Amino acid sequence: MSGNKEFVGHDVAQIIQVDVKDVVQHLATLYDTETNLYLGIDQIDGKVKGFTDPQVLQLSSEDGVKFEIHPKDVDEVWYLKDGGNWTFITVEPAPASDAKYWTFEKAK
Repeated sequence: MSGNKEFVGHDVAQIIQVDVKDVVQHLATLYDTETNLYLGIDQIDGKVKGFTDPQVLQLSSEDGVKFEIHPKDVDEVWYLKDGGNWTFITVEPAPASDAKYWTFEKAK
């Protein structure tokens, strides 16, 4: 996360708590345990930011491994443009590349 609560790509994994709200619709909240903020979308500038209140997001997947993260029933997804460190995570129409996919691992 940058100093202004905007989330960026980084090569060191962060622990994000996924709280499932609706299994059938694939709805969940995402909570960053390091910053104590919920991950969400700033609709004004189209960036993923940290918020004190949760946003319910939809996690869509065809294979159960790679997920698109987006507002419910919206075709704009979290996107890491170049996959590099310190690149802002933005929200854009789903591209044809793998940059739209996110993976999760169970924390030990």
